[in-house]
Amino acid sequence: MSPPAAQTQWYLARDSQQFGPLSDTELAKFIELGHLQPTDLLWREGFPDWRPAMVVFPPRKPAMQRPAPSARQAGPMAPQTAPRRSARDQAMARQGQDPRTGRPSQGRRSNYTEPEDAAPPRGRGLRRALALIACLAALGAGGWYAFRDNEKLLSFVQTLPSRVPVGLLDMVTGKNTADRRNIESSPLKGLRGAPDALDQTLQATPLWRIVKREFPDWYAERLKEIVALAADNKDDATIGQHLARALVALRRQQVNNALAAGFPLLKVVATTFYENLVQLRKHSSEACFEFISRGEASPLVVSLLQNPTYTAPLQAQLVAVFEAIADGRKAARAYPQPRKTDYDALGADLTKLGWSQTDWQLFSDERALARAGPEKVCQLVHDWFAAQLAIKDPDMQLRLLVDSLKPVVAG
Repeated sequence: MSPPAAQTQWYLARDSQQFGPLSDTELAKFIELGHLQPTDLLWREGFPDWRPAMVVFPPRKPAMQRPAPSARQAGPMAPQTAPRRSARDQAMARQGQDPRTGRPSQGRRSNYTEPEDAAPPRGRGLRRALALIACLAALGAGGWYAFRDNEKLLSFVQTLPSRVPVGLLDMVTGKNTADRRNIESSPLKGLRGAPDALDQTLQATPLWRIVKREFPDWYAERLKEIVALAADNKDDATIGQHLARALVALRRQQVNNALAAGFPLLKVVATTFYENLVQLRKHSSEACFEFISRGEASPLVVSLLQNPTYTAPLQAQLVAVFEAIADGRKAARAYPQPRKTDYDALGADLTKLGWSQTDWQLFSDERALARAGPEKVCQLVHDWFAAQLAIKDPDMQLRLLVDSLKPVVAG
């Protein structure tokens, strides 16, 4: 007996926010209850990008109804409504007997027709629904109506905003992930107090909410370490540096899970990384270079994470990475490697941005790039991601971006 196939995981985007995942069964019930809006966008594994909900699930056209003729209009040729059969006649008919004679019907068709209110509904819409129900039951999804009181579905519906999405760009700029409340609150400040109070402080930030949810034991150990460091009179900068190094170590351990996440989440990682490059280049070449080379383990980046001006974008990058890790742990994906033609097209775009052959050689030589100045490194990495995020071909963009994110997550 072959194992049941894994259910598709659906993601829904509305009002610049992403929700999900939902199973096939949950999405079907969601649609049946009339919650899907024409302006919603949907994504699942296999889609190169978000698609309009009304394209993925076109609304059913109402069946054309002909007005019933009146008795005067019907005339003598109008079909008469057949009388309802008795329970005895129905039982005999099911056994292949003629209700009038009690003899086998011998395959002869009766001129009896079920009254309209007793006949089961027919039509393509019902056949499609029944096929979907049978498919979901085969996958172990359970009955269609099992979700009438499903708390997950109800809570999902209650979280959905009713406004219209403002475009795909906003959905991949870090605004579409599950929980970004208090994104401006630094995850590396206020590291004092008893364990319960410290936990409350950390859980006020999105980074530590997702870390605690995904790695509760790891999180509990960090709480103990923070308390011990505070007891030793270490300041926030020292404790923050300790936590940042621990986060980097955890991220590196989970690199395979991060890179196995759904592409919309990986695109969020790429976009938040790029946005930080833009912001940090304005601050200084050194800050941008430290972000690229050392990530959140850099003392300079730690200090910026404690600066209200830079907390939100830097924390958004961290949250995006850990949300990708969480998604990859649930359902791992394997992505195709970039093709030569992908790099040829990317090279043409980078040439338009001013890249020379020397830039290409420098960027492809890890040792030479390590010796280059911070400004040059920042410019090349900035252009590299800017060009890929601007690619129109979704399949090409997927292949290139996923491959480019390996050093971002593992570095």
